[in-house]
Amino acid sequence: MGQLRDRGVGMMRTTEQINAFWCLARESSVDGERLRRRIGAIAAMAVLVCGFLATIGLGLLVLAFLVGLLISVGVVALAAAWPQVRTRSTGWMGQLRSHRTRARASLGPLWRRACGASGTALASARSRASAVGRELSRSARSTAIRFAPGPARIDPQGEALRLNAAGTQHRRDGHYDEALECHRQALEILRELDDRRAIALTQSNLALALSHAGDDDWAIGLFEEAAATLRELGDEEDEARIMANLGVAHRRHGRPDEATNVLQLALTKLSPDSSAYHTIEAELRRAS
Repeated sequence: MGQLRDRGVGMMRTTEQINAFWCLARESSVDGERLRRRIGAIAAMAVLVCGFLATIGLGLLVLAFLVGLLISVGVVALAAAWPQVRTRSTGWMGQLRSHRTRARASLGPLWRRACGASGTALASARSRASAVGRELSRSARSTAIRFAPGPARIDPQGEALRLNAAGTQHRRDGHYDEALECHRQALEILRELDDRRAIALTQSNLALALSHAGDDDWAIGLFEEAAATLRELGDEEDEARIMANLGVAHRRHGRPDEATNVLQLALTKLSPDSSAYHTIEAELRRAS
């Protein structure tokens, strides 16, 4: 332990001596100037000796000597400057840690605010994207509905004619319920169109189906209403045909006198030369 302590003390003294030597060499005093001249003279002598040795073929020895000298000078300089280097490095590390601590303290709130702002912006962007997506979806559905091929446009007048024709065929086939439904639908269409003549003719068709189905009272009311409408419109020929249908209904339900009266009245509204006149005249003979 004592030897180690003595070595440590010796190294400290050597370091102090080297530091004193370098300090003196850097001074601008008379002693410093004298020391620098001595160092220069020694260096010149060393150069001469090295040159001589190289001349006589001992260049490798000179090189090894110079390398050893440089290493020795470096070690000595490092040993002399080490305390200052360590002190400065310690100061630098302390300053670096202090700067890092201040940077963390100043950047921490900024980082947290930036994270919060980015999270808020992301949530808002997601919400807007979702809203835009829903709006686009609604727009796409409405566009698809708007441009989707719909059912073909139906001509109401033509549809009413088709239903009346179908109802007449059902009545002739004995399917009175189907006939009633067809004439009822045709009547609804024509009432929306406000076509009084077509309404009156359809009422006559519906009354015929009702008469065959056994609903005589309703049938007679429809016949009379249809005939009155055509009378107002001045259509005597169609009025006569409806009155002929009413006469046939009277005869079917056992009212021959009413049938004869209505058929005779219908003949007065027609020209004797018309086919309708001859048809009603034949029906009148059967009713008699």
